[in-house]
Amino acid sequence: MTSPPEAPAPQAPHSPQEPRTPRPPRRLIRLAGVMLLDGFRAAPGQMTVVTTLLVVGSVAATCYPLGYRLLLNGALAGSAAQSVAGVAVVAGLAAIGWAALAIGATEAMALSDRIALYRTSQMIALISGVPSLEHLERPDYLTEVERLNANRRQLAAAPRQLLSNASSVARIVTLLVLLASVSPWLLLLPVCALPPLAADRVAKRITKQAENAMGDTRRLASMIFELSSNAAVAGEIRAYGLAGHLRAEHQRLSAEVGRRSYREARTVLAVQSAGWLLYAAGLMGAIAFVAVRASEAAISLGTVLMTVSLIRRSRNTLSAAASGSGALVNTLATADRLFWLQDHAAGQSARAGAGQPPDRLQQGIRLDDVTFSYPGTERPVLSGLSVTLDAGSTVALVGENGSGKTTLVKLLLGMYQPDQGRIEVDGLPLTTIDPDAWRDRCTAAFQDFSRFNLAAVESVGLADLPRLDDEPAARAALDRAGAGDLADQLPDGLATYVGTKFTGGTGLSGGQWQKLALGRAMRAPGPLLVVLDEPTASLDAPSEHALFERYTDAARDAATTGTITVLVSHRFATVRMADLIIFMDEGQAVEIGGHDELLASGGRYAELFELQAGAYQ
Repeated sequence: MTSPPEAPAPQAPHSPQEPRTPRPPRRLIRLAGVMLLDGFRAAPGQMTVVTTLLVVGSVAATCYPLGYRLLLNGALAGSAAQSVAGVAVVAGLAAIGWAALAIGATEAMALSDRIALYRTSQMIALISGVPSLEHLERPDYLTEVERLNANRRQLAAAPRQLLSNASSVARIVTLLVLLASVSPWLLLLPVCALPPLAADRVAKRITKQAENAMGDTRRLASMIFELSSNAAVAGEIRAYGLAGHLRAEHQRLSAEVGRRSYREARTVLAVQSAGWLLYAAGLMGAIAFVAVRASEAAISLGTVLMTVSLIRRSRNTLSAAASGSGALVNTLATADRLFWLQDHAAGQSARAGAGQPPDRLQQGIRLDDVTFSYPGTERPVLSGLSVTLDAGSTVALVGENGSGKTTLVKLLLGMYQPDQGRIEVDGLPLTTIDPDAWRDRCTAAFQDFSRFNLAAVESVGLADLPRLDDEPAARAALDRAGAGDLADQLPDGLATYVGTKFTGGTGLSGGQWQKLALGRAMRAPGPLLVVLDEPTASLDAPSEHALFERYTDAARDAATTGTITVLVSHRFATVRMADLIIFMDEGQAVEIGGHDELLASGGRYAELFELQAGAYQ
């Protein structure tokens, strides 16, 4: 019989160290979304108000020196009306400019907060929405996400930065128009701004390169801090006397970052100083030019006052523009990281299937020549694995630690795709089934279960979100998991808020947390696949055996739905009641059969079973 064709090996997404640069038109459209449109998506009314206030305020704040010319010329000419008009122009435009910019800046900060929430929600969707777990185990991906997360406030401020730059442009245009009215030669003044602008660009590039070079070092220092402040590992750190070592390592890493930052700061200071010195020389030349024109009676003293005021203000205007453009360049670099994350998520989602799983299993799940290696490793965790899990059966995976049991169940759950071979569900390749639809028909409890700080009923109900707080359903699930006594152990029953991360929460023992996890695994309605991956590893062998026997009986009662129950354990005596036992060793199914059959064969399973059984006699 001809074997089915191998599924194509998954293609690794493009490395974040060399991000793809989208074609200019597409990149401009995406940048417009990040820099402007997201502000209107997150808060359309507030975005409109901030835009209007900043533009109006910038023009008014730049134009008020016009009043100086009216005021001084009126005073010299003895015209009270002209002087009063000058005072009115200065006071009116200055007041409008100050008020509009002050209110606009305050509203812009609030706008950034709203966009930050929108952006964080988007990042969560991009990270958690990827069907597989591969990306969460790739150091390069995690580094990229960490950098993006560190700069997400910068992304949130992108619309405000764009508006600020638009405000600077409005000021510069107004400034140029007023200077040109005095002399076209003064239009050369912006040329003097090119050196500081160029210097700022160079400085930002130096800073970015330094951040990239220090990314791994900063991340390691952050990990050490998290370890030092994590209650879960505090006991081991103290038991092994690691506190001093961790502190010394953090100090070493911090010193390394400090040295690199100091070198970077000196270089940036030298570059920026050179740029602003050149600008200062040009500024002095412009003032000298105006003084000469005034001495030749080519312009009035009022015009001199206005021009000198404009020239003086030009420094702040151009400085703000340079700073704003530099910040914008940094934001554009962060936006490229966001685009990379979006492209990665889109690429992974595009590879996912769109089909629906069967309503009930008729044949079962077939693994054909499945081989899998974790990202960044060459040694296969599973190699050439072929086995059939019949519909309605209870399957036990046994073997020593590192034999590939947990990896296999994660493949069955669709959390990874095989490097070669295929997994079929009633003859349908698992890769053709919509991952979300498949997981809706699966449930699992793992040894490293999550401890959700929620009401107990909700912690169990997470496996059935439409009925999250359905207490009778939660009690029934706990009963099926052999944890029906948990509700009576809690102060307010299943309404008790569990966990101590928030005020008012009730702390639970490890066993109580485990009961919630087991109840959650039994809560999902009508699963096609139930996985119990050593969720009772902390229990003694007899207790684990009793629970697994309960799960097996429940699975047989539900055999009409075709549900496959997979029990994972390193204890051989607890899984003897399974319909099929798969003994795994170094990623291969070396023995497959029922308990009696495997004992009779006298292989490795029989040997280890006898050893473990003897230990409890």
